[in-house]
Amino acid sequence: MKIVDIKATKVEYPRVKQKTPPREADPYEGKIASGSPMAQSLGGRYFHKDKWVQGGQSGNGRDVGCIVTCEDGSWGFGFSERGRITASIIEDYIAPNLIGRDIFESEKLYDMMNRIMAPVGANSFASRAISAVDLAIWDLKGKLLEKPVYEIMGGSVTESLPLYASSNNTEWLLELGFKNFKKFAAWGPRDSIGGINKIEDEIAEARELVGYDSELMLDCWLSMDVETVVRISEQLKPYRLKWIEDALLSESITQYEILRNRIPHQTIATGEHWYTVHPFFHAASKGLVDILQPDITWVGGLTAVIRIVHIAEAAGIDVILHGGGGSVFGQHASYGLTGIPMIECSGPVITAIGVPLHEKDRFPGTPVPDNGKLIPSDAPGFGFEIKREWFPDFFS
Repeated sequence: MKIVDIKATKVEYPRVKQKTPPREADPYEGKIASGSPMAQSLGGRYFHKDKWVQGGQSGNGRDVGCIVTCEDGSWGFGFSERGRITASIIEDYIAPNLIGRDIFESEKLYDMMNRIMAPVGANSFASRAISAVDLAIWDLKGKLLEKPVYEIMGGSVTESLPLYASSNNTEWLLELGFKNFKKFAAWGPRDSIGGINKIEDEIAEARELVGYDSELMLDCWLSMDVETVVRISEQLKPYRLKWIEDALLSESITQYEILRNRIPHQTIATGEHWYTVHPFFHAASKGLVDILQPDITWVGGLTAVIRIVHIAEAAGIDVILHGGGGSVFGQHASYGLTGIPMIECSGPVITAIGVPLHEKDRFPGTPVPDNGKLIPSDAPGFGFEIKREWFPDFFS
């Protein structure tokens, strides 16, 4: 079955209407470590020296779709983000080289996309474009075979995966039915020992709230330096963190080797801001981290994630997708690969205080957690319930 068209699209699906007003404002909203590069992204605020600081803007999430169409008119859908740059890479570099190819040659198509982009570098924009196209290809393959993607990957590997929720409002997450929790560090190296003590206070409070039968993690959002992470890790030993995440800048892979040697007892997780499979191979082969966390809409799509999981399995470590519970892509990958033991439910899933999870805006056909469980759709492809007219050409 030949590909006849590949289009970058806008994303204009009908939004889920929130009927329930928030019960109260979230006192933890935007609480991110001072000095973090992530504190100035996504238009968020961060908490610094007991006051809120407004971060900058850096693009919209999930604002670039991709439609891949075959000669019989069937089409598949994928998405990523970062607007015009990602869309232009799809249209100008990838599409002209893949049109006319067989849709079921997905391994070859993925390899072609990576080699097409190799002369300009596997940067985050190129990787996001490849992700959107690769995911649309998998969606279309599932539709043509009339099977869910996790089934054409080899079948579901489990009946139910444990979930964890990422937010500083642990009380609300408990009310929503989650059993495992990740908090975000609200202080960084510039806050010195006082900041470390405040992080400990928040972790101690969360541990007392959830008990020791729940997993508890700390996400630093790229904000720390080696010395601060070492001190945090030592101070938080009594609270039995499952892992410390994204402690250092994503490009600082050599610093992870230093960190690994300084705190060999601490489980370290990272990878959401790594692109293509190569940094994951390097980290796994050197034993730099214990949990790899690619984002399926950023790293190169499902094909890249499959390769990363196989690398991790060979190295004896785990993969947990960044925000995997927030998209149909992450849900299918998590249920179709044995090397993924948990699913993260983060911003795209979590609602404001008092608002039921099913009222969260999402792509139609995307399941939401229910009674502590999240099961992917068994409809063909990724299970989207969407119409082609909702996604006009990006450059129309």
